[in-house]
Formats: sequence, C-alpha cells, structure tokens
Amino acid sequence: MQLQAQLKVGAALLLAVAAGISAYVFVGYAQGYRQGARNLQALTSYDQVLKAGNAISAERAPSNILLTLDPRAAQAYASTRADVADARQHTDAALDQLDRLIRARPEADSETPVLARARESLVKARADYDALARNAPSERSPQDLQTAIDILIVARKQLDPLIADFYREAVELAPDQAGTMQMARILSDLREYGGRLGSMLVVPLSTPEPIDPARRVIIATLRGRIDELRALMLARTGPDDQHDDAIERMRTQVERGFFGRTLALVDTLTTRSGTDYGIRAAAFTSQALPDLVALEKLEDLFVQRAIAHVTATQRHERVHMLLIGAFLLAFFLFLLAMLRAAESLVIRPLLLAKNEIVALANGDLRRAPRAGNSEEARALHDAIDTLRQQHLRSMQLAIERDELSKALRRQAHTDALTGLLNRHALEEITGDLSAEPVRLSKGRGLILIDVDYFKPINDEHGHIVGDLVLREVGGRIRQLVKEPHMAFRYGGEEFAVLTNGLSMKDLCLLAEDIRRAISSDNIAAPGVSTLIVTASFGVAKGNLAVLTWLDLLNAADAALYQAKAQGRNQLVAAPTPTDDMQKDRHMPGNVQAR
Repeated sequence: MQLQAQLKVGAALLLAVAAGISAYVFVGYAQGYRQGARNLQALTSYDQVLKAGNAISAERAPSNILLTLDPRAAQAYASTRADVADARQHTDAALDQLDRLIRARPEADSETPVLARARESLVKARADYDALARNAPSERSPQDLQTAIDILIVARKQLDPLIADFYREAVELAPDQAGTMQMARILSDLREYGGRLGSMLVVPLSTPEPIDPARRVIIATLRGRIDELRALMLARTGPDDQHDDAIERMRTQVERGFFGRTLALVDTLTTRSGTDYGIRAAAFTSQALPDLVALEKLEDLFVQRAIAHVTATQRHERVHMLLIGAFLLAFFLFLLAMLRAAESLVIRPLLLAKNEIVALANGDLRRAPRAGNSEEARALHDAIDTLRQQHLRSMQLAIERDELSKALRRQAHTDALTGLLNRHALEEITGDLSAEPVRLSKGRGLILIDVDYFKPINDEHGHIVGDLVLREVGGRIRQLVKEPHMAFRYGGEEFAVLTNGLSMKDLCLLAEDIRRAISSDNIAAPGVSTLIVTASFGVAKGNLAVLTWLDLLNAADAALYQAKAQGRNQLVAAPTPTDDMQKDRHMPGNVQAR
C-alpha cells in the first residue's frame, strides 16, 4: 500500500501542475467567451431598438394613405384599414419585445419611462388618425391632418434616447464592430428622415394646397440632414462592405431608389408652385415606401453581419475552451492509465491473491478476480486453486450428507402406501401426547377419517384390494387438502387432516367435500366389478374447551366414534362452548354436533 500511495501522490502532483497551466489559459478563453456573450447581447439589443424605431416609422405610411381616402370608397378604404392594423400589430410586437428587454436591464428605471412616453404619444396619434379617417375628406382640416402626423413623428423621436443608449453600449462592448453599428444607425436615421420628409408632403398632396413656408423650412432641414448622412455613409463604406455581395446589391438598390428616385421626386414636388403637383399623397407614399424599406433591409444586413462576426468569435473562444478541456482530460486519462498499469503489474496481483487467501480461510470458495501473469503469480494461483478444490470436495460431501438426511427424513415421515404424511410426522407436530400436555396454537383444527367396513373388504377381497382402496382414498384426500393444511395416514384405515386458520364452518365444509369425494365414485379393483367405499368423519377445532393437542385429538376421536355409531358415511363436529341445537341446520350434509 505504501508504493501505491506514492504512485498516487506523484500522479496527483503532475495533474495539479497540468491543471494549473490549463486553468490559466482556460480562464483567458472563458473571459473572451463571456465577453462575446455580452457583446452579442448588446448587439441584439441594439438591433431590437432599431427594429422598434423602424416599426413606428413604417406605421406612418399606411396611416398617411388612410387619411387621403374617402370612407365611402369601401374596397380601398377597407384594404388600407387592414394594412394599418397589420402595421400597428407589428409595432406593438416590436415595442413589447423592447419593453421586456429593457425591464431585464440594470438601466430599467431610467429607460422604462422613455419607452412609456413614446407609447403614450403613439396611442394619441392613433386615436387622432382614427378620428380623422372616419370623416369625409372635406371634413378633415389641414391643421388636424398635420397635427396627427406630427404626433406620430414625435412618438418615433421619443425613442431616440434609447437608440443612443443602446448604440453607445454596443460600441463600448464591441469596439471592433463600431463601424458596422454606426453604419446601421446612419441607415436607421436615413429611413426615419426619409419617412418624415414624405410625411411633410402628405397634407399638401392630399388637400391639395401650396407648401407653406414653415413646412418648407422643415423639408429643407430634413433634406440637408439626409445629404449629410449620405456623405457619412459613403465615407464609412469600406472594402469589406464592397466585397459583401448582399450588402453591395442592397446598397446599389438604395442609391438608385431612395437617393436617385424618391429624393428626386421630393425635390421636384417641393419646387413646384401652386397646387398642381401631378401626384396624390396615396400614390406618392406607395411609390416611396419600397425605397424606405430598402433602407431598413440594408440596415438589417449590417447589424446581422456584426452579430454573425461576434457569434463566430464567441464560437472560436468556445472551441479553444473545449480543446483545453479535452487536453486536460486526456492528460488525466494518461495518468490514470499509468496508475492502472502500475497497479495491475505490481500491486494488484499481490493484493488480490492476499484477499483470495483470506476469503478461503473464511469459507468463501468463490473464485476472486486475479491479476498478473508472471511465473510466481501463476504458481500462487495454482496453490490457491488446490486449496479451493479441497474445500469444494469437503463441501460436496457435506451437501450429500445433508441431502441423504433430508431423504431419510422424508421417508421416515411419509406413508409408503398412500404417499401421505404418516403418524410419526403428525406426532412431531403434536408432541408426545402421553407426556405433559402441549398447548394448541391459534386456529388449529382436526379431521379424523375412518374408512367404513374396511375389515370386510380385506377379508373378502384380500389385502391387495385393501391396499388399493387405501391408496385411492388417500389420493382423493390429497386432491382436496392444500397448503397450509396437511393430510396424514393415521394408521390402518384411519386418516387425519390437520388444518390452520379455518372456522368450524369451513372445517366442516372441507370434511364434507372429502366425504363426498370418497363416496361419490366407486373404486375399481382387479377381479372385482366395483367397490362402494364410504368413510366416517370426526371434526374438532381448538376453543375454550379444547386447549391442548390431546384435547383436540380426543374431541375429534369422540366425534368420529359418534359418526360411526350413527350409521357411518357422515361427519360429526365436536361441540364448541357456544353450540346449541339450532346450529345443526347450518351444517352440510349429515353433519351433526355432538
């Protein structure tokens, strides 16, 4: 055991050194992995707040179209109403998800009221839109229309602080993705300013009326901001963006659509004087909407690229963590294999041999596991096997003696003629009835059976026929007496059935079944046509008056004597302390109480 302990201590030291080095490297990758998880959470959160802002912006398009329609134009009005409902449902879902995200953040106390104010403005704008849409176009004043549009724009503006917070957090946690996040925000602002620019033209195009000076100032401001954002977007476009096919295709679509077509149309409408714009608000919104959606798609491509990059980095850190873990596990398994080899080649053979010898000395003859294949080990194993064989031979002799003893005991307790238990077996249960009385155990009952007129059968037909009758009677008794009850040949033509747990009524029913089984079928014997055999029965059960085996035997014997005296082929039950004459009618067949 000393050598085994030394080997284990040395292996433990090596494992500790390897584990320390691996843990140092592993911690670095684990920190990178956790940082990647935080970066991914920040990017997905930023993506969600941008989606919420885009959803509010996108809700303006069908809502603005609805304000230009007459409720009496049922088909177009109902179709646009459905578009508005879908847009609102999409907005609410995005805001609900953003709300759940904010509530899980440490900054929830400051950010939740911001979102609540945006939702309040959204509810107010929707109510104004719905009230105006129910009226005929002639009943909608330009001021009311512009007020509803402005409130919806305010709802989107109120998300700007959240967008700024989430953007700053994403840039701080994932600085390598700062350029991509900035590009996504530029595109989100372009989509919002483009939508506001279009909303500024809804009232003039739907009334129609000239664009008032105040609205021209707002349009010019928005147009200038869009130009700044476009210049910034072009400056931030790098080689990676140009080599990304999906981004490059969508960027080209944005250049041709939003910057080339929609803004040109806005400029044209803005410069026109009077009220002849050549296009209505609904047609203008429908034409501009796909170009605004293209901005959303381009924004989403940038965000998803950043998320994919962070996910790949996190996966890379995870792979390194797994490799380090695999290396440490492999080293541990190598040390374990070395320990196992030392134990199997040096220590275990001796230890197992010692245990096997001790087990043999304690009487355990099972072959124990062995180890080692050297000449000395084989010699030791041969000596142990020789000792085991000697023990086995001794055990086999003991088993044979025990089996022989059991066979002799069965033979001594079995009646050779009937196969039932004999009187000696019964006396082992009851004890010596001539000695001190043995008290009955609870629930014991006794049936004594005497074959009627057996001596004339023997005298007339001979002992061979008599033996055949006894065997047949014994067989019929054995068929009806099941465990835990026992059947005995008591002597000559007398039989006994010892029962356990039967009431007097059940005891009498069993006796009556045996009586009928004996008398119902005649017995065929060689040289004799048929023999009609009957038997008399005495039944007794332990009670307050029958306390010992001798009392039980005497009571059953007295009942049997009365059954024979009353004409045989019947059973008589010994009386109990509560018996009275009325109980006779409850007993089966010819059963009588004595």
